[in-house]
Amino acid sequence: MRYVSTRNSAVQVDFEQVVLSGIAEDGGLFVPLELPLFEAQDIANWSTLPYDELAYRVISPFVGEAIPETDLKRMLKEAGSQFSHRSLAPLHQVDRNEWVLELFHGPTRSSKDFAAQLQARLVPYFLRKRGRRGVVIGATNGDTGLAAIEAFKHCEDTSVVVFYPEAGVPRDQLQHLQAAAHPGVYQFAVNGSFDECQNIVTRLFRQWPYAQHEVISFNSSNWVSVLAQLVFYFHAVLQLGGGQRPIGFSVPAASFAEVYAGYIVQKMGLPITQMIVATNQNDALHQLFQKNHYSRSRANKTLSPAMDLSIFSNLERFLWELYGHDDQAVCALMEGFESSGEMVIANEFWLQARMIIDSYAVSDEQTLTEITSLYRDTGYVIDPHTATGVLAARLYRRSLVAPMVTLGEISPVKSAALLGELGISVAGLQPEVTTQGQAQVYRIQPDDLDTIHERLGAL
Repeated sequence: MRYVSTRNSAVQVDFEQVVLSGIAEDGGLFVPLELPLFEAQDIANWSTLPYDELAYRVISPFVGEAIPETDLKRMLKEAGSQFSHRSLAPLHQVDRNEWVLELFHGPTRSSKDFAAQLQARLVPYFLRKRGRRGVVIGATNGDTGLAAIEAFKHCEDTSVVVFYPEAGVPRDQLQHLQAAAHPGVYQFAVNGSFDECQNIVTRLFRQWPYAQHEVISFNSSNWVSVLAQLVFYFHAVLQLGGGQRPIGFSVPAASFAEVYAGYIVQKMGLPITQMIVATNQNDALHQLFQKNHYSRSRANKTLSPAMDLSIFSNLERFLWELYGHDDQAVCALMEGFESSGEMVIANEFWLQARMIIDSYAVSDEQTLTEITSLYRDTGYVIDPHTATGVLAARLYRRSLVAPMVTLGEISPVKSAALLGELGISVAGLQPEVTTQGQAQVYRIQPDDLDTIHERLGAL
């Protein structure tokens, strides 16, 4: 399997280079030159496979000959070994033909564990092959960074560098994040928004001065994050219809990687007939799909903080698919957005996206109502992020016959304080955060690259 940049398809790289990267040299994101296509009967035959075996069937075409079969199967099995549920991602029915796919049974209780645990196997494998050290770097609202720190805690060849908005991470999650201290973990508390943290990471990747280290993204700009999420969809479709039954998904927009993954798996053979993008008050994606206008804006604080952002890196990969792999068109769109903060998709491609994708923006008031009403009617507890998806799924599903699945990306135990105020007691395991000493936290301004370089220069 060969990969190219969304902004320049002339240069091809292999899977190893994609894993040990963040963004391409031209600022684009790596995408596979072509998607594997699975026959319906082949997919149906996977219905009884355990999760790691299913993951191998889905992921191996993207790996190609970069990893021997036995090594890849071992890594996929190890990646799921820290999850607390046998099926890794169980389905829970919440209404007639409506389900929540629970993706929060990993060690830090969020869906980010799937990608982080897989990445923490692939990255050391290739670093050892090259005889190199790596710096795993990214921006977080709490969950992604915590998952990366936990996953890489035993990787001696890597350091982990986390940027987060100092005032944008909920207090309990901030405590977990700062308690996740290990040698080689560096945390930067940024006096700014999550989008500004993302901008810092992008600038570092474009101007990385430390040739002695491979710089690797733990955010969804790294292709491994998308790979891990492809398996979610195959797992759910097989559980609810053996791969033969049409199905819809509702995705709380904590990142666009989940939406992009859902969009391409239906090109790979899954019978997905609808994708619903659920946002909160920060509705940049809702405005894109409803009005064909995408804009960068200051994020507002809401009850679903992982969705408090307006810049979604995987939108670029989505555009690559929409525009028929036209790298020049994607490059022009992204450069225009980076300079103006706004984007409009060509109408024919926007209409193509709308054939499968709907969206809905959910207010905090609606979120609280959905949490309490679902608990009252079923006894099932969901967190605010999942609540946006469940409500959007019920309001905007196109078919009552096709199952509708909401991605439950964050455990309700992470919102225990809020749920307690609603009279809902949450019983469950807290994130398995282990510590080795005091976290190294540096407080910086969004434009303070000098301090960042000074600290990273000591790695």
